[in-house]
Amino acid sequence: MKRILLTLSIIFMMGFVLVTSAFAADLKIGVIDTQRILAESKAGISSRALFQKEIQENNSRLQTKQKEVQALLEELGTKAKEMTATALAEKQEKYSKAYKELTRMKNDITQDLEVRDNELTQKLLQAIGEIVAQYSQNEKFTLILEKNSLVSYDSSVDITDKIIQLYDAAQ
Repeated sequence: MKRILLTLSIIFMMGFVLVTSAFAADLKIGVIDTQRILAESKAGISSRALFQKEIQENNSRLQTKQKEVQALLEELGTKAKEMTATALAEKQEKYSKAYKELTRMKNDITQDLEVRDNELTQKLLQAIGEIVAQYSQNEKFTLILEKNSLVSYDSSVDITDKIIQLYDAAQ
């Protein structure tokens, strides 16, 4: 009885190894680095340049407002003793409003830039996803994984350069 169970176990294990080997032979896996594609592709570089221009424009607006607020503060500091109580109260109110506007402007710009960054990134990721899906279908990949979600992989399965080439060609 033990001999029969041992024989069956060995046959089962050999069958499992053969089936697994046969399945693995048809398995084709690729790895992409999405962050690298975003950073090195023509569309990614162009998008980043556009975003940096928006940041600079917003920073310029903020600096103008900061200078205005700073000028009001300095005026309050240097001329406060010479002003009447009414004029001083008006200047302080003007400074307070300008400071609140500056704070609100900073918050609005930060939120707008985050939304804009997300929009640009999502647009790029969608286009990259379409390129990867088409490449996967054409090259008969079973599975394409994102590098940042892996613990370890063989660099021979990295197809990032090919995806960048295809993405740039599609633009």
